[in-house]
Amino acid sequence: MKEQVLISTSKDYPVLFKRLTDAGLTPVVKPAPAQDFEAFVNAVCGYAYVIANGPWNKEALTRASSRLKLLVKFGVGVDNIDVKAAGELGIAVANAPGSNSEAVAEQAVALMLALARGVAVRDGAVRSGRWDSSMNDTLVGKTVGLMGFGNIARAVAKMLSGFPVRLIAYDILMDGESAKKLGVEPVGLTELCAGSDVLSLHIPANDQTRHIINAEFLNRLKNSAYIINTSRGSIVDETALVNALKNGRLRGAGLDTFETEPLPAGHPLLSLPNVVLSPHSASNTAQAFERIMECCVENVIAFSKGEYRNVINKDVIKK
Repeated sequence: MKEQVLISTSKDYPVLFKRLTDAGLTPVVKPAPAQDFEAFVNAVCGYAYVIANGPWNKEALTRASSRLKLLVKFGVGVDNIDVKAAGELGIAVANAPGSNSEAVAEQAVALMLALARGVAVRDGAVRSGRWDSSMNDTLVGKTVGLMGFGNIARAVAKMLSGFPVRLIAYDILMDGESAKKLGVEPVGLTELCAGSDVLSLHIPANDQTRHIINAEFLNRLKNSAYIINTSRGSIVDETALVNALKNGRLRGAGLDTFETEPLPAGHPLLSLPNVVLSPHSASNTAQAFERIMECCVENVIAFSKGEYRNVINKDVIKK
């Protein structure tokens, strides 16, 4: 009997799903209910391979563990999966690294431009009958700082290569060769904060990075700086960010991710004119989703053959 692969998606990828069939696997498409992940977990029980998002806590993983061999995150970040618990339960966890880098990078650049040129504010003014043609800002001549220098940050640097900007970056494991090729200057964290007119965040969410962007950090930035977050909401202390935006310690912010999602009604970020918001949708393009699904499918096929492609906990899975 063919092993079944449960795929949580509302889209059809016939060519990619045929790859599973050709590999001797049976794809079963079952979109996760938007407000009832518990029901989805119940549906997952009985499948050896699952391609889905989350959240996957220890309880959910335990319930699925009787059959589940491989959980593939439809995306890159695995902060909503208890990877340690999965390893203890013998469940391999894989992701799709690099598959959405260009889409997220494009959104980061879009947020930079929207802030500097006041796109959202001017759009609102025109719609309300105000023809406000006052001066705004520009990226020209600015220093763009990249906090983290992984796939997405490097894609941002490549996209900005045609702009007359200075590019600097900080990463604890800096890829100097890539930086040189992209015209990016590696710097320390102190210089990153002091020198950035635009600071774009590209670091993972974990215990060490939670609220790393706090009041103390924000006080190290220029008063005229913009901050961009297309990474994860938990890395930013939103209370500190709101205070900095209100009292002029920060010129503006472009945010695609938040500590609580969806952003709660009445949240102070919603009323600030110097903020541009998007609903954690930076990677949501048809092209990026197809690349993500392709990577996920190849992960499953490889695993079915005994290969640990993109498995992030292969060293701790109990045999």
